This record gives sequence, C-alpha cells and structure tokens, in this order.
Amino acid sequence: MAYVLLIQQEALLEIQEAFDWYEEQKDGLGNELIEEIESCYKKISAHPERYGYINQIYRRIKTDRFPYILVFEIDNNNIIVNSVRHIKRKPT
Repeated sequence: MAYVLLIQQEALLEIQEAFDWYEEQKDGLGNELIEEIESCYKKISAHPERYGYINQIYRRIKTDRFPYILVFEIDNNNIIVNSVRHIKRKPT
C-alpha cells in the first residue's frame, strides 16, 4: 500500500523550534536534525505498522541521534505526523 505522509502544523512548529535551537548551538546542527527527521519520514512511509503504539491510536518513532520522537497515526492510506517531541525535556 502506498501511504500519503501528512505533517500537522503543530509538528512543523515543533520542528522549526528544534531546528532554531540546534542552529544556535552549532551551525549546521539544525540541518542534521532535519535529516534525521526526514529519515524517520521515509521509514514510517515504508512500514508504518512496524512502530510501537503509545496508545490505541498513536504510534512513535525515535530519531537515532537526537532525543526526539515523532508521534503519528495511520488513517487509511494516510500517515499523519501529529507532533515531534523532545523526550528528555519535562512537559510544561
């Protein structure tokens, strides 16, 4: 089955915030984060059922190098990325 990847606005804002923070730390580091996120997009587009559930609806995939998870759901032939969360930061 071919899936369509959809990124929610909230997830895009979280990615932009993380990108900006990493770029402040070191030039080019934000781009490395984006590459990891794009790698996750490819993985979930190819085999979304492979990744574990958070609850009955949402699944997650972790980036390899950075402490982030992408939270997504499968809705028919759509993969919807709902958020990109830092997993070591306390929730506000």
